[in-house]
Amino acid sequence: MDMVSKTDVSRDLTQAKRRTGESRSTIRSVVHALKALDYLESCGDEAGVTEIGQALGVHKSTASRLLATMESKGYVARNDITGKYSLGMRVVELAKTKLDQLDLRTHARPFLEELVRKTEETAHLAVMDQGSIVYIDKVDTPHTLIMRSKIGYRISPHCTALGKAILTALPEARIDAILQEEGLQRFTPNTITDLLTFKEHLRRVKSQGFAIDDEEHEEGIRCVAAVIRNHTGHIAGAISVSGPAARVSRQRVDEIGVLVRDVCLKLSKSLGYNGNHT
Repeated sequence: MDMVSKTDVSRDLTQAKRRTGESRSTIRSVVHALKALDYLESCGDEAGVTEIGQALGVHKSTASRLLATMESKGYVARNDITGKYSLGMRVVELAKTKLDQLDLRTHARPFLEELVRKTEETAHLAVMDQGSIVYIDKVDTPHTLIMRSKIGYRISPHCTALGKAILTALPEARIDAILQEEGLQRFTPNTITDLLTFKEHLRRVKSQGFAIDDEEHEEGIRCVAAVIRNHTGHIAGAISVSGPAARVSRQRVDEIGVLVRDVCLKLSKSLGYNGNHT
């Protein structure tokens, strides 16, 4: 009886260790798969097995098996001519589903179009995600010279009108946490990189109801933005109007700013906002 018990215990321990090992292996595979998707997204083009393996820190054969599995599920696609991989259509499907879930896009689209009609400049809709600003919709200017921004693009909040508009609607502690995490990186000579100066700038933004990016992220581009609130008074996102500095002159900025602020307030009210901040 004792011998049987010891054998059973030994077998159970062996099986438990095997399950633990398999679980860890599965988790590593999931992490590697996610990192592979992130790497392919950052490339903006195709990448070979060896390159991806190096990026993941795994052997080429391991990367090959991982990519083959991901290809079978549609998460990556293999070019039969080059043998290289890119993001698959399944990623596009997931992204579309997520964007469709963002009901804000549906509500905001007519307001973006209104701003483009009135300003003849590009209008963006954005939200804050993990301290970064993410474009979720865009209506281009009718002019030939257009913004090269794209939906899904992430950008630091401190150098953008969208980011500054949203930051002004956040609690002080949250602003401090975001700025500490994201930093105040310099993108152009106009980027505000001093913390005290930036906080004073945010106070002015809050008082006027709209934010300005005066060539702070990209030289030659000016942008004006205001925040959108939902029925609870919380931030839903922000809308901006952007264009070349030659068209969006300093004299025109305030005019566009008031227009964007008023349109965002109108959109906020359509979302149930009653004018009371939280």
